[in-house]
Amino acid sequence: MAHAAVPTAAQLSHYIPDLEPACKFCSTAIQTSDANDDPGTLESKNIAHYFWACPRIRDFWQRVSRFLQDIRAETAGPVFQVDLRMAATGFGAWSKRLPNADALHGLAVWEIYRARAELSLEGTTHSGEAMFIRWKLSLMQRINQDFIYAFTQLKAAHPFHNRWLMVSNRWYHFDPGENELSGKLSFHSSPHTLDSSHNIDSNELLASQGANTSSASSTLTSNVLSSQTPDTPRDD
Repeated sequence: MAHAAVPTAAQLSHYIPDLEPACKFCSTAIQTSDANDDPGTLESKNIAHYFWACPRIRDFWQRVSRFLQDIRAETAGPVFQVDLRMAATGFGAWSKRLPNADALHGLAVWEIYRARAELSLEGTTHSGEAMFIRWKLSLMQRINQDFIYAFTQLKAAHPFHNRWLMVSNRWYHFDPGENELSGKLSFHSSPHTLDSSHNIDSNELLASQGANTSSASSTLTSNVLSSQTPDTPRDD
């Protein structure tokens, strides 16, 4: 994480009078000074709490871990479990066991930042479960969008294959069509999810779009998600 890139309560307390340097999720007091720690060490501790140690964030990572372990097609070897190092640096070590490991991690970190920003700016509190559901739906949207782009532009199928199909999984699969620029993407319900099955056929997609590819792509993605997105649970 870049130095001072995340405006934690501990950082902001130096500039905003009377701001309590505590985690807004769990109310844990955050250190702002320590005779034994330099500022860089303190910042690292605060960032670790922001993205990992907070109980609500740990619950989110546990749900992500169970989901990604459950969808693995090849379960031999170590069990996938996010730890502090992985939360901070990514899932690169699992790039041959999980599809598009960088996107999985990037969307998870974004969801944590997004939830904390919504609490600070809007007063809206999301549970670990709610954060997980939104992360998973964002992931579905990303896969859908990449699929739509690949098979409507008629030139981007290989990047889609490389990102999402090089590592098989039990959550979604791709049925090839008559040629390399056709096929069907299907999602299936899996443990720790609230989604129902759906699929997108590239031939139907192309037929539905006509000349207006960008408009039709966004409409299709919206329709797919709206048919599946539950009301996001929130804490009162």
